[in-house]
Amino acid sequence: MNKSFLVFLCCIAPLWLWGQSKSKSVKVEWGKEYKESRSATLTDIVAFDKTNIYGLKYKNGGMFGGGSQYELEKYDADMNRVRSNKIELKNANVPDSFFLLELNNKIYLFSSYPDQGSKQNTLSVQEISKKTLGPVGSKKDIANIDYKGKSRRNSGKFGYDLSRDSSKLLIYYNLPFDRNEEEQFGVHVFDNQLNELWHKEIKLPYEDELFDIERYKVDNEGNVYLLSLIYNSKRRSKRNGDPNYKYQIFSYADEGTSKKEYPIELDEQFLTDMQIEITDNQDIICAGFYSDQGTFSIKGSYFMRIDGESKKVKAKSFKEFDIDFITQNMSSRQAEKAKRRAAQGKDVELYEYDLDDLILRNDGGCVMVGEQYYVKTLTRTDVNGGVTVTNYYYYNDIIVINVDPEGKIDWASKIPKRHVSSNDGGFYSSYAKAVIRDKLYFVFNDNAKNLYNAEDGKVYNFNLGKDALTVLVTLDRKGKQSREALFNARETEVLIRPKACEQTAHNQMVIFGQKRKTQRLAKLTFK
Repeated sequence: MNKSFLVFLCCIAPLWLWGQSKSKSVKVEWGKEYKESRSATLTDIVAFDKTNIYGLKYKNGGMFGGGSQYELEKYDADMNRVRSNKIELKNANVPDSFFLLELNNKIYLFSSYPDQGSKQNTLSVQEISKKTLGPVGSKKDIANIDYKGKSRRNSGKFGYDLSRDSSKLLIYYNLPFDRNEEEQFGVHVFDNQLNELWHKEIKLPYEDELFDIERYKVDNEGNVYLLSLIYNSKRRSKRNGDPNYKYQIFSYADEGTSKKEYPIELDEQFLTDMQIEITDNQDIICAGFYSDQGTFSIKGSYFMRIDGESKKVKAKSFKEFDIDFITQNMSSRQAEKAKRRAAQGKDVELYEYDLDDLILRNDGGCVMVGEQYYVKTLTRTDVNGGVTVTNYYYYNDIIVINVDPEGKIDWASKIPKRHVSSNDGGFYSSYAKAVIRDKLYFVFNDNAKNLYNAEDGKVYNFNLGKDALTVLVTLDRKGKQSREALFNARETEVLIRPKACEQTAHNQMVIFGQKRKTQRLAKLTFK
């Protein structure tokens, strides 16, 4: 065969090969297309049942936010939109805190608005009808922040966490403070019918400038856990070359009357990221990344299991990433440089990875999922003094670390991906994830060259052009991965927004697609 024809064939292969491919892993069922303003997008799937999907849509009102609004949308089992209703917000303003949750098969709207007259910031909740998408009954106030003597900026903010079995809801908030005051916060715990079980306002003996609460958790029994970061002196990661902070967990049980502290002792490594989960027997699982250099790179992963009652460390392990893992998906020049540094005994670490999720396995092990994410800002000044600011959003490789029931870090796998975009917040970037039996599935937008030309070792950036498609990566229990095309953007007329996709059943995921004014949903059923 003519060599030039072979080159031509390789260039067109992604298009004609995709048209004939059928996924062996998943069935894709698309709903009807519908047209929307380009400023409108689905931000979250807030509820789902056997017959319907409920999504939250945001419509941007422009530079100054005038006319911005939220709508609740309802889709049937065929992924077709059957109803939409505007969410009425007080004075047509976006509230200080705002979220929708499904509890006990009902949808609830939570919102708060600081009142400058009374200096009260009150969180209210109201049921939303699944049939009409309108409000049911009247609002109920469930938490309050008194910020008398403080500015509007110091009115506090509400957040939430759901227990793993969705039976308990935690509402938390920081209380107003003055500079150098001790850290103060409040927690309210509810059951899934919004009956309050207990609440408590807590003061910890740490100055606000030297203390951060990284995460709040509530377990299935209604106990509350705080993952905190405590600085030894000034707020910085290093002092005289050593770590200048430590992680510590605080727990509040027996309706807040019983308090425990769990210092996290892991030698002298910089713990750059940590997630915690609480098992059914109240063991505390801590897992994340560590570094020898600082807080912007990672050298390996770690795992700890702490007995919630005795505070004893039941299991602890570290796993340093090997050089082949680190250099995977690098260019030849980058890989050679990294290997040369490693051969000279110098540290070689991965840059800017965030730990997104900690998944507890049924056998007592866990899986960590992270992604390389960072933002670069470039400022240019033209000859007339005009300034242009461009923000570049990087959502690159996914890493997955598997930990066995004994706490040993079994394997680490890196999924190649390159998403670089500007001034869009990473609109089409990142990934959606589903846990199906003993496999993990990752869905994201990709460049077709990564599917058909992977042998050259280069990872091509996803873009909105003709090579754009959505792929499925399957990761089995041994860390082996496979990649296949799900659909081509030109045929479906949309690209998925991974941040608005959700696993909705033990073997199903709902994905949202959008491009220009076209929007549609699809249901993925895993075989």
